[in-house]
Amino acid sequence: MKYILCIYLMFQPILGSPLATINRHGDPWLFSETSVQSDFLTTLLRDGELYLNIPEHLLERPMLFVRYDQSYRRKYIQVIWSLEGNKILLKVPRVHSTSGIILPLKQMRSLKENILAIFPMEDNSGESGEIRINITGLLLDQVIDWDANFKESLVSKISLVEGAKDYEDEVVIKTRRGVVHNGSKVAVPVFYGFCTLPEPMKARAYDYRMGFYDEQLGGIDHDNAKNSIANISRWRLEKKYPDHGLSVPINPITFVLSPEIPEKWRPYIKAGIEEWLPAFEEAGFQQAVVVKDLDSLSEWQAHSIRTSVVHWTDAKYLRGFDVAGGTVSNIVDERSGEILKSDIHLGSSLENREDSYFIRCAPLDHRARSFPFPDELSGELFQVLAAHETGHAFGLMDSNYGEFSYPYEKMGDSVWLKEMGHSPSVMNYTRANTVVQPEDSINPILLHPKVGPMDRYQIRWAYSEFPMGWSKLEEQTALERIVLLQDSIPWYRYNNSKFEIIGPAASDEVVETDDPVKGTQKALMNLQRVVELLSDAVKGQRDNGRLEHLYMMTLELWYKHMRHVLSMVGGYDIQYKSIDQPGNMYTPVPWDLQVEALDYVLDNAFNPPDWLINPEFLPKLKYSSYPDKMAEFQQRLVMELVRTQRLKRFEYLETLEGYSDSYHLFLVKTQKQLFEELYGNQNKVERGRAEIQLFYIDYLMAILGRKEENIYAQEKAFDYSGYSKGLLFGQLELLGHDIENKLIVVKDEKVRGHWKLCLSKLEKMR
Repeated sequence: MKYILCIYLMFQPILGSPLATINRHGDPWLFSETSVQSDFLTTLLRDGELYLNIPEHLLERPMLFVRYDQSYRRKYIQVIWSLEGNKILLKVPRVHSTSGIILPLKQMRSLKENILAIFPMEDNSGESGEIRINITGLLLDQVIDWDANFKESLVSKISLVEGAKDYEDEVVIKTRRGVVHNGSKVAVPVFYGFCTLPEPMKARAYDYRMGFYDEQLGGIDHDNAKNSIANISRWRLEKKYPDHGLSVPINPITFVLSPEIPEKWRPYIKAGIEEWLPAFEEAGFQQAVVVKDLDSLSEWQAHSIRTSVVHWTDAKYLRGFDVAGGTVSNIVDERSGEILKSDIHLGSSLENREDSYFIRCAPLDHRARSFPFPDELSGELFQVLAAHETGHAFGLMDSNYGEFSYPYEKMGDSVWLKEMGHSPSVMNYTRANTVVQPEDSINPILLHPKVGPMDRYQIRWAYSEFPMGWSKLEEQTALERIVLLQDSIPWYRYNNSKFEIIGPAASDEVVETDDPVKGTQKALMNLQRVVELLSDAVKGQRDNGRLEHLYMMTLELWYKHMRHVLSMVGGYDIQYKSIDQPGNMYTPVPWDLQVEALDYVLDNAFNPPDWLINPEFLPKLKYSSYPDKMAEFQQRLVMELVRTQRLKRFEYLETLEGYSDSYHLFLVKTQKQLFEELYGNQNKVERGRAEIQLFYIDYLMAILGRKEENIYAQEKAFDYSGYSKGLLFGQLELLGHDIENKLIVVKDEKVRGHWKLCLSKLEKMR
């Protein structure tokens, strides 16, 4: 073969460009004009044009067309090749789901199929049972409707096909695609793939009480507690020994660590992925997940449907990028929900990991009190990230799992933390444990989120196999038995908080125990310690940038704690239920606990502690009251207090026994404490308090001035009802009278000016 290659290269200037392709085993070879019979598609790159050979037996058979570009979300559609006359049509058909429904085409729901492209057959087609077409235009010149949000402006002059690779059941193609990005013409690498689709696997029906994606990411309105007809996304795991309670799978879920990952972090990332092994054991699978650490990974392998890669994205190294997390891109067979490929993208920078951990745990972990952290701690932080993103790779969504259920008293209990963690699920946005106190002497390894009991429970429901011969009814009964464990184990409950924070089980970024007020009090004790540690932690830095950034993060964390406590007010405990389950899905938080939470927010959020707003290092950073992040967060909390969703919940709450006057009491208490300087003998209004009071008046006046023109019930979520506007009007009218009475006794001109300004705003509603 080497002699033939040498002779060919000698005469290559005469013969023209080399006719090269790759056979299904991945070896380079010289492609002759006579096609060779193949079981799958093969490619031929000649003079910059890419030809595709389609065996006739593949006509009308569904396969997957995939695009890998610079975005993390893979784009893919199911297609078929069809012969009509002397042309080949690339069609996009409807997908017939094994759940019993049809997934319609997004272009037009009534279409049974759409034509993506039409190709004339090349002259030598059909000679060996194959049809040859030129697909260069499809790859370089055509904008394909991959999804509803996809838009692209092409620059064909800087586009080209760079190569192709043929595998046994897949073709991978590399292009440089010219596009307009932010007004500039750029040639970005874009890979395409055509691959076979397996026989649809046995699916698991979607259940809104569990936290799994369906077969189309975003294809179901997850914000409603209802069961849509769908399959969940999950891998095809089948026991090698079906009669064993615990068996290795026929094909384990395999991830490849990209060689780009720094060697010192690989063991931690591998450990994060392998945290899920016990969860799959509860589903009956031993060694269900395999992680391979490769010295090299070709771009062809990385873009193959058969390879799931853990990527180490380079955005973290670019100046001006503050990369906070990671993501996952799943490719799913929409007929059954089978995950065919899942790439994990670890995008978070080390600095971001360190900063987030510092503001939560520096008082609890001596390793986190100076920068940079020791490698051991940094590795643990990457392990947490890897464990969370791997959950998405198995089909789990980001949301709220079992929150507002863990006992507050257990957050400093090392035995509990070792077995249960401080959050039921690593998929929650709980972050590190901030409730534990230094005197609890907790091993720092127990401060990290980890794969927890809720994760094991969900994997058991989604991946457990059932004995051969079981009927569909028997399987449904067994699955329902697993779901009903939520009745007695509250941390097995899932709820989705995309639309609104209905209660403390639906908030993020803090540790959600069954006592948000006490949990927040403990967490803020640690936050005060963090502020005291800040100056020493950043010693040796070249400027004050990190100090300022960390201080802003502490303010934001304080705000998130306030918001978490506020979720109790007008809030509900949540348990999604089927129609046959007794009890309500939404149980109001007891009124006395709502009042306790409201008092805490009003006392603390609008009278922040001096250690937070005036730390000793602040003069190093400030020369003006601008920017005032505390004022921003306080104004956000005012908006949160009178958010339409909260007020609508109060409108309903007051119809329930025990809550009859709750709405009115909430408004009265809120306004009285926001304007507490009006009552008693106070003759001073601090600058920050004045800002809050003026903003409150302006915001409520804006609400009263809004024209609510929606008449359809489903469109009025953000409209204020006439009933609520009447109550708010009454409160402002009362406020005006109280200010007039205050002006009679106030002599200080600065204070009188503030109250006169407030009154002038209120007079506009008369």
